[in-house]
Amino acid sequence: MDIKRIGRNPATDPSRSRGSQISVHNGTVYFAATPDRPFDPGASVTVQTQQMLKRVDERLALAGSDKSRILAAHLMISDMRHFAEMNAVWDAWVDQDSPPVRACGACDLGSPDLKVEVIITAAVK
Repeated sequence: MDIKRIGRNPATDPSRSRGSQISVHNGTVYFAATPDRPFDPGASVTVQTQQMLKRVDERLALAGSDKSRILAAHLMISDMRHFAEMNAVWDAWVDQDSPPVRACGACDLGSPDLKVEVIITAAVK
């Protein structure tokens, strides 16, 4: 099976790429999503989560899928104090008829202004 790659994440060196934005293989799509860049340190976890989930929807559509086809979501937040606030946005967005397997943990993210990030695995339609 061929691997389809959609989009590129730039590296520090503009002639290189740090990674693909989306990979599709054997009917499965893989990607990570963050809020809008540059990350706004004043944006609440609610706003950053809304931005991130908008990006999830966009990337799923590019790969020929949608949120009802998400198999697994691995959420990362900068501080567990944000857990309830992030969950309120997630719960309003997630497909209630077919919610994915989900895990969430607190960790240091790639920027001190980044509060939430997700890794998605989904089935293509």
